[in-house]
Amino acid sequence: MEFTYTPTVTDWLRFSPELVMAATALVVLLADLMLPAARRAWLALVALIGVAGAAVAVGWLYATANTGPAFFQMISSDLTALFADMLVLVACGLAVLLSPGYIERQGITQQGEYYALLVLAAGGMMLMASAINLMTIFVGLELLSLCLYILSAYIARRHTSQEAGMKYFLLSSFASGFLLYGMALTYGATGATSLGGIRAFLDTHAFSLTGGFGPLLASGFALMAVGFCFKVSGVPFHFWTPDVYVGAPTSVTAFMSVATKVAAFVALARTYLFALQPVHRDWEPIFWGVAVLSMIGGNLLAVTQTDVKRLLAYSSVAQAGYLLIGIAVATRLGFSAVLVYLTAYTTMNLGAFGVVLVLERREGQGTALGDYFGLARRRPWLAGVMAICLLSLAGIPPLVGFFGKFAVFQAAIVDGHLELAIVGVLTSMVGVYYYLRVIWAMYFMESPVVSAFPRCDRPRGRGGRTGRGREPRPRRDAARAVACRSGAGHRRRSDAVAGPCGRALVRLRGSRSRRRDPLAHVEVVCALVPLHSRRRSQIDQGPSRPRAGVTDQPGTPLQ
Repeated sequence: MEFTYTPTVTDWLRFSPELVMAATALVVLLADLMLPAARRAWLALVALIGVAGAAVAVGWLYATANTGPAFFQMISSDLTALFADMLVLVACGLAVLLSPGYIERQGITQQGEYYALLVLAAGGMMLMASAINLMTIFVGLELLSLCLYILSAYIARRHTSQEAGMKYFLLSSFASGFLLYGMALTYGATGATSLGGIRAFLDTHAFSLTGGFGPLLASGFALMAVGFCFKVSGVPFHFWTPDVYVGAPTSVTAFMSVATKVAAFVALARTYLFALQPVHRDWEPIFWGVAVLSMIGGNLLAVTQTDVKRLLAYSSVAQAGYLLIGIAVATRLGFSAVLVYLTAYTTMNLGAFGVVLVLERREGQGTALGDYFGLARRRPWLAGVMAICLLSLAGIPPLVGFFGKFAVFQAAIVDGHLELAIVGVLTSMVGVYYYLRVIWAMYFMESPVVSAFPRCDRPRGRGGRTGRGREPRPRRDAARAVACRSGAGHRRRSDAVAGPCGRALVRLRGSRSRRRDPLAHVEVVCALVPLHSRRRSQIDQGPSRPRAGVTDQPGTPLQ
């Protein structure tokens, strides 16, 4: 049997957003070869122009109503695909905007390959969301996965980044194998790979789990569910998520956490809510169980986290559970709720990871919860953005996250799944707790930064009170104790400063940055060494009778 097909101009036009992204990746690589090293930052502008061009193509398809299947029922430019494409492009554009300063701070030199892989990953996600054939879904999935494998391990000198890339590669390869095997079994049971062909077969043939093609098809959609649940980080297929999110560059994590879910959920909805809709009673329990486990497990695991990046990773697991409610109800209202929730989730999660990216320092430092203490005083705008994003992820009205959760809970109640809505509400209350932990740290905790002129606990006045009427308390900070002992225990510069450590602290406070007077830090350390050695020798010699005029009380200079 001979088969021939000639693509038309309409096919290429309906595929134009993906073509623009592919062309953008090639242009970025060529520009990387031609631009001098001092102007490599322009590559971000080239990538951003390409993303904007793809968004224009999506808008043109929507404005001209040029929607429908293309390339012999392989892809479709319907409204769902255009909506998903726009969400992916927004995520990609924000990731590109956040990348230049971050990759320079992290010492990433291969900028051309970075932006090209980011754009190609977005193109794979757009292809996956537009696919209406099982083979095209798999091609889009592999394109985005291969790019994200490399991007996760892109910081070569950071061991956590290498670990993230390896874990994602190994576990995702197994998940892709499950997905492809399930597609093969589905094709064997129905004789079609197009979603429309599978739906037509199931409309005309009775399905039974105990006979005929039923066991083969049941095995197929069960294995495909494993692959899809891995991509959306559903429990118990979520174990890769926290390590990959923490180890990958934060700009990649921000993009991957939202854009991958958009593409995967749209492809999941097309496969199960359209092609396998006639047998929804048989695959509904799978997603029901994964949704419940994800909502409970993701929120409970996030409660114990002290790293904000890892906390957001487990939060994304819980958010996947809420999204799976819309799949489990298997209705048109549920699919609409999924799209509403994806819109809110994309905006808020990108904002939260954007704040983490701005605060993260070299070698992945600066993501601990303690680093957010007093952020509202130091950088109030960042703290405000973070608070709004976290409250929206928690579902607090009138923020957009509330409407997303309201939509999925409403879909569950209308379809008769009241238990899913109850579990969702209860786990959302748990989520409010760990989101408020971060907000409390930003607004109500003191900054861990110690002043170069700390106060000494020298008793003054009656009752052992200090100069400002405060009760004395032990100081655990080494720099503060040394400053007191060296005579630098007062805040005012005019006070007497004794000892080399005190003089170094004066220089350290006088210089507004480390770059202006880098030797000040070295002098403080050099002054600490003899004090530590003297104290160590006293400990080794055992308790001795103090000499006259020498005391070990804080605030009294050593003789």
